[in-house]
Amino acid sequence: MTDSYETTREIEIELNGSRHRGRYRVMGGTVIVYYESEIKFADHGINESEVVAKWLLTDLSRRVERQKRKTGQG
Repeated sequence: MTDSYETTREIEIELNGSRHRGRYRVMGGTVIVYYESEIKFADHGINESEVVAKWLLTDLSRRVERQKRKTGQG
C-alpha cells in the first residue's frame, strides 16, 4: 500500500506510565510525527512507518517532558 502525504494517522505510546498521543504521516519514505508543538521526521527504510512513528513520538515525548521540568510546568 502506498502511503499518502495527505493521510494523517493517530498514534499513541506509553512512557513512564503516561499515555502520549500524536499524529504522523508518510511522505515518500519519510515519517513525519507531530506532538504538541514539536515535529520530528526520519526515513523509515525497511521498517514499517508506524514503528518509526512510535520511536519518533517516544523521543518527542521525552523532550517535551524535559522541557516542562526545566520550566516548572510539569
